[in-house]
Amino acid sequence: MSHAFIQPTFTGPVDIIGDIHGEIEALDRLLHVLGYDEEGNQAEQRRLIFVGDLCDRGPDSVAVLKRVKCLVEAGRAQCVLGNHEINLLTDTFREGNGWFFGSAHQDDFKAFNSVPASEVHRKWILDFLNSLPLVLDAPHLRVVHACWDQRSVDQLRSSSFYSLRQAYEYFLEQTALELQALGISEQIQAEQQQYQGQLKDPTATIPLLKSLAEKEWRDQMQNPIRTLSSGAEIIAQKPVYAGGRWRMIDRLAWWENYADRVPVVIGHYWRNFKSAEEKSGLFKDIDAVMWFGQHSNVFCVDYSVGKRYHDRQQQAEFSQHLGALRLPEQRLIFENGRQYQTHR
Repeated sequence: MSHAFIQPTFTGPVDIIGDIHGEIEALDRLLHVLGYDEEGNQAEQRRLIFVGDLCDRGPDSVAVLKRVKCLVEAGRAQCVLGNHEINLLTDTFREGNGWFFGSAHQDDFKAFNSVPASEVHRKWILDFLNSLPLVLDAPHLRVVHACWDQRSVDQLRSSSFYSLRQAYEYFLEQTALELQALGISEQIQAEQQQYQGQLKDPTATIPLLKSLAEKEWRDQMQNPIRTLSSGAEIIAQKPVYAGGRWRMIDRLAWWENYADRVPVVIGHYWRNFKSAEEKSGLFKDIDAVMWFGQHSNVFCVDYSVGKRYHDRQQQAEFSQHLGALRLPEQRLIFENGRQYQTHR
């Protein structure tokens, strides 16, 4: 039986919840504000959709995954995989996931203070994540963690892989063969060895490593799982420090070329309510409650709750809140009760 990478989106009214990153208290508060009981029932018969990145960085990823699992299995919710879930499924150590793999591993050097997963937890978590799609697709609404890329969707829709990991490893192997054919595999190795001690040091000064950049770009853009869950990327003009390491590729505003009329809701991109002068990156000129893209039909519902670990370390008040996009009303509702009408 092949993996169901693409599944149809719920019909009817939905509340689409942004990246949670282990913040179980924020999730519980938001569900209460949205009118859901503990079983996921809602007076207006609404249902939930989660955009992925349920785990990592926050205090209790196990509890968040358990809550979402119960809602999905009860038919009250849908959930797509984010890049943080992909890391668990592919045994990839990254900043913030030491709670799953055993902290602190070599990429998890910050004090996240997350509840560790037991062996029993790890088993049901992987089983649950393996059951989830990468994309929800229907004529009225599409949901994906980071990027709607039609080529990637079509590749996976026509595939017959029995698991996400099998598919992921197949695409990585194809890229490795291409790099060998290009004759740059040895240069990549040499660059990695030369800068090995600095690639995770945010204070290091590193030049753009061209062969490594080519590898990173191909690993990202020729692997549909990574494209959909981590976004479209281009080779950077200079190295970018993100996720605990220096990267040779940078994010691309794929929505500027999204020509379809079907609305897309995403997470992943750490949106916030800062002023235009304070903002940087892809959302510098996009208002915090605005739809965007070629047809103003793409919306990001990730409002940076994953940064709360930093507020805890500083003993500061939380600067970000978990939000949900209520459709068809196009209303944004936060765990603290604040509401905004989105606009195009």
